[in-house]
Amino acid sequence: MAGRPPTPTHLRLVRGNPSKRPINTHEPTPEKGVPHVPKHFGKMGRYWHERIAAELNQVGVLTRLDAKALELLIEAYVEYRTHCETLETEGYTYRTDQGLIKAHPAAGMKADAWKRIHAMLSAFGMSPSSRSKVNMAGEDKADPLADLLKARDE
Repeated sequence: MAGRPPTPTHLRLVRGNPSKRPINTHEPTPEKGVPHVPKHFGKMGRYWHERIAAELNQVGVLTRLDAKALELLIEAYVEYRTHCETLETEGYTYRTDQGLIKAHPAAGMKADAWKRIHAMLSAFGMSPSSRSKVNMAGEDKADPLADLLKARDE
């Protein structure tokens, strides 16, 4: 499929529909809630799953259908942290038997993990640029000028 992926209906409702394209009224609405922690996660994976899932659930963007996407995010983050620890102890370069200085293989794997993390963070609205595209509906903030004008008219 060429072009940009379609914007989810709930985001179109929150952002508005400036293009006036018809809104899908039959889009499935998955059950909100925190997915279960995958059984294969280690200690670090379980920690980050619970922490990130709680944050996403608090904002209201996490559903049980997001289990695999959240799993991919956590796996990439755990991999990233593992490569960071490896590079801290072994360094970013190493010397070969011939005396050449080469980049540590973990450096490339860390960069790859970061790309996957960045993509998943954007998918969940966890980066500043992706978050700025969403306007959360909620209580209106008090407007001092409106309060003053209202008091004057009474």
